[in-house]
Amino acid sequence: MSNNDDLTLGEKAEIADSAVHLLESTAFNTAFDELNASLVQQILATPPDQAEERERLYMMFKAGQMFVQQLAGLVNNYNLALPQEVE
Repeated sequence: MSNNDDLTLGEKAEIADSAVHLLESTAFNTAFDELNASLVQQILATPPDQAEERERLYMMFKAGQMFVQQLAGLVNNYNLALPQEVE
């Protein structure tokens, strides 16, 4: 699924609901927090002469952040697709 614009409002609602459940999941958040903590510890423990390894670990950390942002984006895209109330 590469283009969220081609989905019906119902499909966007289903995806947004799944994203919310995942983002609110204790298991997901625990695993995500543990992964982030582990990556930060590994970055801090990397010897000064291993810049490439630090960069690799940082990219893994950043990819996780982008993944969560993507999930939040699915929810936001659905909310933006809803008909707007006119006051």
